[in-house]
Amino acid sequence: MRRFVILMILAFSLVAVGCGSTSHSSKSKSPSTFSEIDSAMTLRVASEHLDGAGLLVVANGTSYRNTFYGSYTSETVIPIASASKWLTAATMMTLVDDGKVSLDDPVSKFLPNFTEPVRSATIRQLLSHTAGIAQANCIWEQQLSLAECVDEVATQKASYPPGTKFSYGNTSFSVAGRIIEVVTKQSFEKAFESRIGLPLGMKHTRFDGNYYPTESNPVPAASAESTMSDYGTFVEMIFNKGSLNGVQVLSEHSALEMETDSVVGINTSADSAVRTTGIPTYGLGTWRDVVTADDVGVVTSGNGAYGFYPWVDRSRNGFGMVFVYDQRGSDQAVPESQRELHWVLCVLDGLGVMKTATPTTVYRRR
Repeated sequence: MRRFVILMILAFSLVAVGCGSTSHSSKSKSPSTFSEIDSAMTLRVASEHLDGAGLLVVANGTSYRNTFYGSYTSETVIPIASASKWLTAATMMTLVDDGKVSLDDPVSKFLPNFTEPVRSATIRQLLSHTAGIAQANCIWEQQLSLAECVDEVATQKASYPPGTKFSYGNTSFSVAGRIIEVVTKQSFEKAFESRIGLPLGMKHTRFDGNYYPTESNPVPAASAESTMSDYGTFVEMIFNKGSLNGVQVLSEHSALEMETDSVVGINTSADSAVRTTGIPTYGLGTWRDVVTADDVGVVTSGNGAYGFYPWVDRSRNGFGMVFVYDQRGSDQAVPESQRELHWVLCVLDGLGVMKTATPTTVYRRR
């Protein structure tokens, strides 16, 4: 009951917000058709002086939008910030599928130079921001290698005992990325490419591309860049529970495991990212935007600081993405993209898209 009260304090329900309610960004009525969403996206591009944007919406096998605005095209590559985390978590889950890693394995099994208490933190805790690892500036130092940076991280004092707090950040994903390197005996980028990128044909997705050009010390939590088509392929694979076009990239169990609540029993309300997104529950590399009464993930997202907002919607049998590079900062860019996702869900509901589950709570910023 206490956890439910905490969630409701942080959240608005979809019914309470209302699908015809006033837009948070203006006094105008929220879009109620996809044509009106197109106009709103075009206005966002113009008013925020963006180069462009994109919107992908698929539900029940129907493609409602695969549309670009401004100068963006299917070839446009943008930095995706924290949506990188979903890719990294999926790369780790391929190792789980291969039996080379368990989510319950401690950091020390692969990186013995870590000391207590972080050496006892698990891979699950690395991927859910609960490992107690303090944020380190070395993850952004391009002259270092990932191995050198993680060795430096290992000398730092823990921020809190593993499993006792949720603290959204980036450094624990660098530790996870280094574990991927140790296990695969490949660079992190090569491991991602061979296990996720190449099987899905994600030719334009890299952690060491034009926006963050370092091969030695990519940031598994934040340095990836992608196209709408590439990342759309990834979320389609997640939606299909690990497979795409006959290729089983992840097991069904691993695909769904990323959507399960990995912060059970932890009060996340004080975290700055939770205050920005209004989403108090997290899986592995992905937020759990919408849940049902039995705590099954219905809409999960991999939103990033520049407003890039991909999602999988198990209620409406679909997936999609707000594709933007909005540099105003996460406090503005992320909530704006959340509003656009909210409009999409409302329009789909208005069209009578058949639901397989009924969401009880939609987490939204106040």
